[in-house]
Amino acid sequence: MVALLVDDEKRLLNSLSNAVSQVPEITESAAFDDEIEALEFAKRNRVDVAFLDIKLHEMDGLTLAKELITIHPQISIVFCTGYESYALDAIKMHIDAGYLMKPVRLKEIQEEVQYIINKNSSKKLTATCFGEFEVFFDGKPVVFSRRRAKELLAFLIDRRGQIVSVSMLSTELLNEDSDPVKGKNIIYQAIKSLKTSLESLGAGDIVLTSGGGYSVDRSRIDCDYYRALDGDDSAIKAFDGRYMEQYPWAEETLGYLTRTLKQE
Repeated sequence: MVALLVDDEKRLLNSLSNAVSQVPEITESAAFDDEIEALEFAKRNRVDVAFLDIKLHEMDGLTLAKELITIHPQISIVFCTGYESYALDAIKMHIDAGYLMKPVRLKEIQEEVQYIINKNSSKKLTATCFGEFEVFFDGKPVVFSRRRAKELLAFLIDRRGQIVSVSMLSTELLNEDSDPVKGKNIIYQAIKSLKTSLESLGAGDIVLTSGGGYSVDRSRIDCDYYRALDGDDSAIKAFDGRYMEQYPWAEETLGYLTRTLKQE
């Protein structure tokens, strides 16, 4: 988890930075006493959580929070303030935020980070597999910067948590006649793009890396395909003989589903 810290009082900023550095879940942090510099950092870097003072130089913490949410829609905001009344202002601006009263203590930061982790882990990726493959997170469509990244996710979901090697991904997703080295590079680029898309949603841990291969955490995914195989009647009835129909490699699973679900 990458944290952004903003407070125009350097003494309090240093204290906050020291406390944040002791939270194991926060792997990186960047501290600023200038909100404009903080915004520039956020534009160039991943940020998962921002700890913001309310009163700053050129803009208040509420405005800064809105700017950060525009850059990173899934960012978690935590206000560090001595003014409880600002909670109502944040609600009016539709900012979902945590509040820590100054002076901020390590235990309070740890509790807030754990709350954020628990809140994000309760959100699932939702995939529609019957028909064309589509993906949503927290009810909103997932935007992929690369078409291949979406297909890669589809293939990993199709494999139901099985670890898939880069060689297999290259063979299954790319032209069989393509250069093996070039094919692996394309897959690595797709994996990087996929992880970037999911990390921007706070869902980077859905794709798992193990032994040089990749898989998905089934517990974080809700899809008609999984529910049908688990015996869910509504999902079984929703199967109309179509499955990830934009991908030729999905025909094998389609045949399996056709044989299996017709017997239900």
